[in-house]
Amino acid sequence: MVNGPSNQPNPGPFPIPPVAVARHPAALLSPRDLRHWVDSLPLGNPPKAAEHLLHQLRLLVRDPSPGPRFAVLLTLYDQPIDQLLQIVQERLKNNPDNAVPLGQLEYLTIELLNESAYGHLRMANQLLESGKAPQADALFRAMSLLDSGLNIERLHYRRLAPQAWGLLLHIFLLAEHLQLADQPMAAVSGEPDHPRTIRGLFSRVLVITLCDPHQHLPGDIQRWHAWTGANSELLELTLLPQGAAAIPVDISGSQMPLAAARRSKPGPGIRYLASDRFVQQLADDPMAPKGLLQAFNEPIKGRKTPEQRKSPRRARNHPFRLLHGLHSMHRRLTELTDSESPSRHELAPVPCRQINQSPTGAAFTLQGPLNPPLSVGEPILAEAEAAGSKTAPIGFAGRIQRLVTADQQHIEIGVEKLQGRLIPVAITGSATERTRGTNYAVLQHATEGTQHLLLAASSIFREGDMVVVEGAQQRYNLRMLRLLAGYQRIAYIVVEIAEN
Repeated sequence: MVNGPSNQPNPGPFPIPPVAVARHPAALLSPRDLRHWVDSLPLGNPPKAAEHLLHQLRLLVRDPSPGPRFAVLLTLYDQPIDQLLQIVQERLKNNPDNAVPLGQLEYLTIELLNESAYGHLRMANQLLESGKAPQADALFRAMSLLDSGLNIERLHYRRLAPQAWGLLLHIFLLAEHLQLADQPMAAVSGEPDHPRTIRGLFSRVLVITLCDPHQHLPGDIQRWHAWTGANSELLELTLLPQGAAAIPVDISGSQMPLAAARRSKPGPGIRYLASDRFVQQLADDPMAPKGLLQAFNEPIKGRKTPEQRKSPRRARNHPFRLLHGLHSMHRRLTELTDSESPSRHELAPVPCRQINQSPTGAAFTLQGPLNPPLSVGEPILAEAEAAGSKTAPIGFAGRIQRLVTADQQHIEIGVEKLQGRLIPVAITGSATERTRGTNYAVLQHATEGTQHLLLAASSIFREGDMVVVEGAQQRYNLRMLRLLAGYQRIAYIVVEIAEN
């Protein structure tokens, strides 16, 4: 399938930060001076080097008249920025799949990437104003920089800002208007899976965004990011739906990608991501990352408008206390169900506020940072603030399905309720050798239409094996059937209760 020439008009100049009203006296505008300065950066102390680099780069990019050597000066920043990005990417590989806040180096690196992109887009604006077309490599470099910064934020569950999405969309639309979107670029050093065209880069951003990374672990997103980059040429943006796996994309910029996929209507501002070949490759490739096909199929299957939800949400504004993690949940449930077994340690619930609820879940806001941090898939126990000391606890248990972080460590979580009776138990017998000290667990008794689940250390799982657990009043023999889901070292295991 070949796309015809774009019928989109020129979207005009890029919306980037305005220039300063006057030149800063510390601005380095001589290539020779800047080269010596870059060579003297303290890269052994990455945060300090990033701070110095950002200050000087911002002076250049915002300078009212950087002169004809602007492109040369901007290029001198590429190597140190790429070095800092490599350090950050190595650290991200060791991310324990938690919603940890952005570190100083990560935050500064994101700012550096964005500022460098603004520099390239400023040069593009100058060419557009003079009636000339910017080069494809400048637009490709700008989009690559913005994409790298976005990926760092994504792996920390930060929400995609409309301005960031709008700038990426603007670059793509201009490249398509100028018929530069499919021009192949040189390979990106150290990134074999990096797309080679502007269209490929834009397609990868679309795919990862449509998979809603706030519902998945950072490690999964990193694997999806790499595989999608290597297969981005299988995706196309078309005027009309093509094939069964076509997803609406709002190119007017009025809707974010996930909102457009769920609620958009056909119109002049709608294009379609033709994904049949991409989906087929995902299904056929034995090395395709786990979970990507299922996540990408969600926006393909159908839309989710508020009236189509199985459980409509109702706004709430109630104070709650939140315990997260299997250990804390186990201890609190033990306190509530076994008065003769008092807790040896003080629990420290986190204050939060319930902002909506439905029969199957709820959403909460809370203030971070938390230690340990939250994780998608993690079990939680939410209790409403008691009206009095003699008031019975009111609340529910659940698991985190969606996690979003924002500035000032503001955190929002979506929680799916764990239905049925929850029993705190201890794993006994030979299975304790595999728990690595994590012998506490929670048994979820099945309700109508549900299954028995055991929340326990994932290391105990052996399909078909028996595991013995003991509660305060009863002992259970459980046969492990399959691993339903998991996060880090804790798993949700489907079990059946065997005869004692």
